[in-house]
Amino acid sequence: MTKYLYSGEELNAVFNSDVNNKSFFNKVAIDSREVSNREIFFAIKGNNDDGHRYVKKVLKNSNNLAIVSKTVKNKRSLRTQNTLESLRDLASYARQRSEAKIVAITGSCGKTSLKNLLNSSLHKFGKTYCSRKSFNNHFGVPYSLANLSSDNKYGIFELGMSSKGEIDNLVNLVKPHVAIITNIGPAHLENFNNIFEICKAKAEIMNGISQNGVIILNKDDKFFNSLKKIAKDKNIKIITFGFSKSDIQIKKNREKIFFKIKNKIIKFKIKNFSKSYLYNVAATLCVHYYLNHNINFLKDNFNNFKITEGRGNEKKIKIKNKKILLINDSYNSNPTSLNEAINNFSLRKKNNQRKILIMGDMLELGKRSKYYHQQAAKILNKTNIDKVYCIGSEIRHAYQKLNHSKRGLLIKNISFLKENIFKLLENNDILLVKSSNRIGLFNFFNKF
Repeated sequence: MTKYLYSGEELNAVFNSDVNNKSFFNKVAIDSREVSNREIFFAIKGNNDDGHRYVKKVLKNSNNLAIVSKTVKNKRSLRTQNTLESLRDLASYARQRSEAKIVAITGSCGKTSLKNLLNSSLHKFGKTYCSRKSFNNHFGVPYSLANLSSDNKYGIFELGMSSKGEIDNLVNLVKPHVAIITNIGPAHLENFNNIFEICKAKAEIMNGISQNGVIILNKDDKFFNSLKKIAKDKNIKIITFGFSKSDIQIKKNREKIFFKIKNKIIKFKIKNFSKSYLYNVAATLCVHYYLNHNINFLKDNFNNFKITEGRGNEKKIKIKNKKILLINDSYNSNPTSLNEAINNFSLRKKNNQRKILIMGDMLELGKRSKYYHQQAAKILNKTNIDKVYCIGSEIRHAYQKLNHSKRGLLIKNISFLKENIFKLLENNDILLVKSSNRIGLFNFFNKF
């Protein structure tokens, strides 16, 4: 069994350096706050900070190594032209040496939740690696891949994008055996002319699938036929999931859920009946089906799965001695995920409780922002949600279209909410919080 992530000898081969061959390192880091012992720190310059500011701190531990692009007076640093490119080089080496089955996930929403669900289930069949957070961009993907150990049996990676060509760049680094597109929706629409362009950008994930690999597609998605055609043109095998007839079909009978897998009925214990969760379970089963795993090992996996913080998890909290059931879905929001959250909340039984929604801006919708926020109000007006409090600037378009009976307050900043939230809520309320992360609701409610 491998006892370390990289040896000095391996680093010398990748970077043409002179690190002591007998040295070894257990982790790759790009955040100095997470560096402990025997780690490789890449000093990357980001939009808001420069990792070179923290090299001295990292190298106080004589077992650590820093990859830098500026002069550092320390023998335990390697200077390269570009530290991000060097991180990609190490990630590429990690992928090349790995014998793991690699899964890559993209889609307009649900990537992180699916990644975590897959991680919990694949662990039952072997050592599995996935990024701890939603690391899915040009920094996060090489960072995550560089931490893939040579003895991992499975690796799971998210591939995000905000413009054309980004997924193409990432998937050719990851080279997955299995690629999944969860859905196509108007996320990051400000950088595209229409949703079909988003579809084509997501389809770039097929450009890097390994030979004899597979693409897993949502049969219910309105862009399924477009994605199917792209896959067939590339001669990539397709596995489908959904409520409609598919390879892994979700079947609902009153209060029971079961799955039809190639004409065979499989039942699981599942408490969470939300559509997004059932889609993720079905997509997970597609991966195990492709890998020819015994599905019976997963009998209890989906019932006990803990939803990731900020992505629809529930917890009982107290605000000024008022007992509140919090549904925290504040990490991200776009029209697809917001509509799903509203629908699930509306279907929930009240039991003499008020349903309260705190809703923040959906970002990166460009010229269509006003339209999608107004559409959210139209949907809300048809639900049994009692009060809607809106926070942000774009959200005013939704607030203006809400029925007067549902209108709470239009809040401009998070400070007002922090000071007054106890006044807005009553004992025994059910509170749903839904917003894009930058609005600040995630950091606020994550502390409860």
